[in-house]
Amino acid sequence: MSIVFSRCRLTLAAAALWAAPALAQDSQPASQPASQPGSRPAETQPAESQPASREGEPRQGRRGGRRGERGERGPASSTATTSATSSTSSSTSSSTSTSQAAEKKDHFLAVVGGRVHTVTGPVLDGATVLAKNGRIVAIGGDVVLPQDCEVIDAAGKQVYPGLVACQSMGVFSPANLADSSDVYSLTMQLAVAAGITTALSGNEIGKLTYGSVDDMLLKKEAYYNLGYSARNPLEKRKLRADLERVRGYLRDLERHEIEKQTNKDAKPPDKEWLKGRYEELRKLLAGETTAVISASTADELLDLVDLVESFGINLVVRGAHEGWIVAEHLGRAGIDVMITPRAAVGPDKNANHPTGSTIENAQLLHKAGVRVAVVPLGAGIQLFLLAGRDLLNLNMEAAFAVRGGMSNDDAIRTITIDAARVLGVDHRVGSLEVGKDADIIVTDGDLLHYLTMVQTTVVNGQVVYEKSKETLFSHIRPKGKVENATFDDVWPRKLEWPEELAPTTSSRPASSAPASATAPASKPAE
Repeated sequence: MSIVFSRCRLTLAAAALWAAPALAQDSQPASQPASQPGSRPAETQPAESQPASREGEPRQGRRGGRRGERGERGPASSTATTSATSSTSSSTSSSTSTSQAAEKKDHFLAVVGGRVHTVTGPVLDGATVLAKNGRIVAIGGDVVLPQDCEVIDAAGKQVYPGLVACQSMGVFSPANLADSSDVYSLTMQLAVAAGITTALSGNEIGKLTYGSVDDMLLKKEAYYNLGYSARNPLEKRKLRADLERVRGYLRDLERHEIEKQTNKDAKPPDKEWLKGRYEELRKLLAGETTAVISASTADELLDLVDLVESFGINLVVRGAHEGWIVAEHLGRAGIDVMITPRAAVGPDKNANHPTGSTIENAQLLHKAGVRVAVVPLGAGIQLFLLAGRDLLNLNMEAAFAVRGGMSNDDAIRTITIDAARVLGVDHRVGSLEVGKDADIIVTDGDLLHYLTMVQTTVVNGQVVYEKSKETLFSHIRPKGKVENATFDDVWPRKLEWPEELAPTTSSRPASSAPASATAPASKPAE
C-alpha cells in the first residue's frame, strides 16, 4: 500500500509540473507576448538582472558591470540574453556618441555691421566681431562667418567692450561669489542692461553671466586690504616694521641661494614665522598681489607715495579726492586710483594750500600718468530714492570726467580697459581684441550720451540681455533712435559729440573758453 501511495504522489507532482507552463501562458493578457518561465522580454530586461552564463559563476554587480560591458565577452546563457546585451551596448554607444558630439560642437557668435570701438585699437566702421566658444577669434570688415553662427545685427549701432565696475554691491553674493550668487536676480538683470559685464564684489571679480553659472568667477583674492592711516600712527608703524622684517627675510633668502652654490651645507633663513599676515606681505613685496587702501587728502596720498617708493609694492587707492593736487607724485610712484569725478569734498578753510575736490580730478590724474578707473557714487543699484548715482549710470560717471577735461576716448577707457588693468584682469576683459573674452555691448548711440541705451549685452559669447525682449526697457524708444535734446551744453566744458549725435543747443550762445578748475564758467549774456 505504501508503495502504491508513493507512486500516486509522484504521478500527481509530475502532472502539476507539466501543466504549470500552460497555466502561466493562459493567465497572461492577450496584449502581452508570452515569455519563457523566469525571464523577461529581451528588450526590457535590465543588464544587471541577466542571469550568470554558467552555473556557479558569480554575477557581476552594479559597481563592476557585466563582463560583456567591460570587454570580457563570455558565453551567453541564451539567445535572448545575447540580444539584450547587444541592444544595451548599442544604445549606450549611440547615446554616448551623441552626447560627445553635442559637447564638442562649437558655438559661434558674430556682431555684424556696427561701428566697433576696440578701445585699445582703431574704431572700425561696419566691422564684424566673431567669437568662438566665448573668445574673440576675429575682428574686421572681411570676416567670413561659419555655418550655424548666431548673428547680432548691429548696423547703425555702436559696439563696445563690456563695462568693468571696480566696485559693486548686490550684483553677486557677498561671499563665495561663484557658488551662492542669484543669476536670475533683478539686480544682475539691471546691471547687464546697463552694459556691465565684469564687476568686483568683496574681494572677488566675477562675470555677470545672467541666467548661467558657467565661467562666472574671474579672479579670487583680487586685493590685499592694507591698513595705513594717519589716524592710527601705531598701525602705520607696525606695518612698516612688518614689511621691513619680511624684506629682510627675502634678502637673506637671496643671499642663501648664492651661498649654496659654493657651500652645500649653507643653512636657509628661518621661515617658520612666515605665515598669515607675513605671508601676505611677502606676496605683496614679491609683486604677486596688489594692495588697496582708501585715502582722500593730499597728505594721506603723499604718505602712500612714500610707502610705495620705500618698499616697491603695487597699490590702488580708493577715493583720492585731492589726487589732483599731488598727481605728479602719484604718477611717478605708479599708483592707480579709483575715483568718482563728481564726488564733492569741500576745501579746508584752515589750510594755506589748495584742498578739496574738483571735477577736473580725473583729467589731471590721467595727464600725470596715473591709471584711473571711474566708479559711481553708489556701488549698488538703487530701486528707490534718488536715481542716477549707482551702477546703472556708470557710463554717465565717465561723462562727468569728460566735463572735467578728459577726452571721450580716455573717459571710455576709465570704465573698460583701464578699469580692467586696475583690477588685474585686462588679459581677459576691457577691450575688443582677438583672444580676449567675448564680452560685448551694442548701444543705440555714443556710450557717453545720456540718452544712449544698451540694446544687447554679450558675456562669454552668450547673449544675456536683449532690450527688445525685456519688459524693463523695451517700451523706451523701441526703434533705438536717439532724438536730439535741447539743453545748455556749456558748463564747465562742452562734450565732444559725434556729428550724428550732436544735441541741439538752445538759442543762447555757447562759451568758447574752457572753464577753470576752481570756478564755474560765467553764464552767457542773454
